[in-house]
Amino acid sequence: MGLAKLRAKNAPQHEDSAYWKGRLEPMEVVTVWLAIDPSTPANGCMQVIPRTHHNGFSQYQNVSDPERAVFSAEIKAEEFDASKAVDCVLEPGQCSLHDGRLIHGSAANTGTMRRCGYTMRYIPTTSRFIANGLHQIYLASGKDRAGNTYGDPTKPNKDWLDAYPDDQPAGH
Repeated sequence: MGLAKLRAKNAPQHEDSAYWKGRLEPMEVVTVWLAIDPSTPANGCMQVIPRTHHNGFSQYQNVSDPERAVFSAEIKAEEFDASKAVDCVLEPGQCSLHDGRLIHGSAANTGTMRRCGYTMRYIPTTSRFIANGLHQIYLASGKDRAGNTYGDPTKPNKDWLDAYPDDQPAGH
């Protein structure tokens, strides 16, 4: 997908935990979003709904305009108060951290400034990850206590490359 086309899409309100449901027990995951470029309201910075991480898994519905969204589903509007959204404004090198159950999203970047970041997710060694081939986890430190299988960071993930030979899926 071209950069201009991706920039014109929003990331609907979602919880990262929805994508890990059934794959991570217990659901203990923190997302780190490291800003490569400035992240501002003008270029569609992430918005979070504070304290929604206590609610668990929200109910989803199909997005109304799939051509304008990175994901095909979004949290139902009655599940959160959009007026409480807070912008995560970051300078390059700064990062945000959020619980996997926190409701968040971003507006489309309709400006001229790129918004690029690097996403990392951390789980404790006591959480069990049920692998599906496409996603791998790596032991950053400590000792595994859940019986996980870890990827080799020196080798590419062949399953991922085979699944997406021409175009990687879009993210936020």
